[in-house]
Amino acid sequence: MIESTRNENVSIITLNKPKVNAIDNDMLDMLKKAIDDATADTETNTLLITGSGSFFSFGLDIPTFLPLQRSQLKSSIYKLLEVCKSLYLSRKITIASINGHATGAGCMIALSCDFKNMVDKRAKIALNEINIGLSLFSSTIYMLKNSIGLNNAKSLLLNGDLINPDEALAIGLVDSLHPKEELLEYSLQLGITFKDKNNMIIENMKQELLNDAIGQLNDSDKSIEEFLDIFYLEETQVILKKIVVRK
Repeated sequence: MIESTRNENVSIITLNKPKVNAIDNDMLDMLKKAIDDATADTETNTLLITGSGSFFSFGLDIPTFLPLQRSQLKSSIYKLLEVCKSLYLSRKITIASINGHATGAGCMIALSCDFKNMVDKRAKIALNEINIGLSLFSSTIYMLKNSIGLNNAKSLLLNGDLINPDEALAIGLVDSLHPKEELLEYSLQLGITFKDKNNMIIENMKQELLNDAIGQLNDSDKSIEEFLDIFYLEETQVILKKIVVRK
């Protein structure tokens, strides 16, 4: 489900769970381990994350989370937030190569990266939780506001729109668009441009850039408990049970 490779100074993590790279609890564990291993690799200074097939990631594999007890789901949510936080605050350069649709948790993971390159056609990206009756976490909202500004963040979150690559580029949600067959190579070459950069300087610069973010990324228990309260509402469960993940 998670493939880890290396090319020169770039650690590459690929989400590979056909057909839509939906994230279940086991995949969260594997993704966290892959990020930790890449972070500890002294031979690299860049981490690239992408998906297989036509999806970057559908987001959470909702049907697999529905049977969980509240405490179990809470643990999974903490794992997801820790994955995003570890990418956002990474001492390495992080690159999302968004090869296809990126919704919900898939968008959260992409948003957590320093550079976001996206396929130029036949893909949507969204934090569309409002459409399925779910709330979002304070850390995710902070990242989004920091990336695209308050007004764009309001529009994206409250409308729940799935936007196309051109729209994502226009509001600054992604940094560049590329044909599908060129996207991964572009992202890889971007990572390789950092090969001869001083790692200590990269770490110091990122630390200075992100100092004010540290406190903002610690989601309060209140924020997570509110998400869980909404998740277990009867009307929310009715909506979530209609979600079908293609496998």
